[in-house]
Amino acid sequence: MNHAPLSSAKVKLSARQRRDALLAECALQRTALGVQTHQLFEPLSAGNLRQAILARLTVPLMVTGSVLGLMLLRPRRSLPWLLRASALLRHAKVALPVIRSVLQRMNRHQPPVEK
Repeated sequence: MNHAPLSSAKVKLSARQRRDALLAECALQRTALGVQTHQLFEPLSAGNLRQAILARLTVPLMVTGSVLGLMLLRPRRSLPWLLRASALLRHAKVALPVIRSVLQRMNRHQPPVEK
């Protein structure tokens, strides 16, 4: 708060008045702190957190549901398919960083585009 300290006030106050003014100022500070704390934790509230997580998990949940559906409908055909998919993921974990570094190098060496 941008208040001048009470001790620098030009008006002479009694000890009781100073005490009451300080108590009122402390109450205002506690209220302001409570509001600011609530604002800080608002993004972590149950509704907002649930929406943020579900927005990021929509596609993985759809893929997981599809895989589980395939496994239930065609169990003999799904195992080889899952083995191929896991092998592809292992290769992708190795290949993606290499591809990213090559693309970054290519972007650095491009001359600036003139307008």
